[in-house]
Amino acid sequence: MDSVSPLFLAVRVGDVVAVAPPRQQVFLAQVISCEGGARTAEPSLLQVLREDDLAVITVNADWVIDRLASRLV
Repeated sequence: MDSVSPLFLAVRVGDVVAVAPPRQQVFLAQVISCEGGARTAEPSLLQVLREDDLAVITVNADWVIDRLASRLV
């Protein structure tokens, strides 16, 4: 992944991400599903498990501001 690619392109299932939705507080979440767009396999929607309250929510992949890769091999 080169330095000019958007961060969300590197997101994979199992990663912990920081999500910054518009007009809401930033939160940490674990990615449980990635949905690609119709034209490419790049993620456009992510289903995540929010760390604060264990809620399963769907977020726009553009809202990911940081990523901690999983250790799954």
